[in-house]
Amino acid sequence: MVKAEFKITGIQQLKERLLEKKMQLEQQLDMRLLELCERAVTHAKENKGYKDHTANLKNTISFALFKDGELVRQHIGNNSEAKNGEAANPADVNERLNEYCDSEGVVSQKGYSLVIVAPMEYAQYVEQKGYNVLHLTKYFLRDELKKELSEALKSIGIK
Repeated sequence: MVKAEFKITGIQQLKERLLEKKMQLEQQLDMRLLELCERAVTHAKENKGYKDHTANLKNTISFALFKDGELVRQHIGNNSEAKNGEAANPADVNERLNEYCDSEGVVSQKGYSLVIVAPMEYAQYVEQKGYNVLHLTKYFLRDELKKELSEALKSIGIK
């Protein structure tokens, strides 16, 4: 009878190395996705397809970044540039962002969720009329997310 014994070494070191890479990737993604949210808001503002009468629609665009269902950071659009004295109330803008984030299926309990909103009541009406409010930003985010993930992986020595 032949008896073979195998002793596997290095499993603990492998686990530690994988955990270290995971933490590095999460740090990279935390930083990169927050920056991407800010760029998405800028993109939406710069690529509006409508005549901006009050500046409310453009300037109230806001975002929230979640990780594993927990809020990492949110930014409420600053409407200090409103024209005609019709500035949107920041508390209302914040409430609308939070209401949307609390909607079922918006924020994932695992992984990251990026939420970009145009909280003015008439934003959907403007988009339905064929003008861009956030529609193009969806494609911007899709393309940029791929780039950011690739760059984050490269930065920690993967790929």
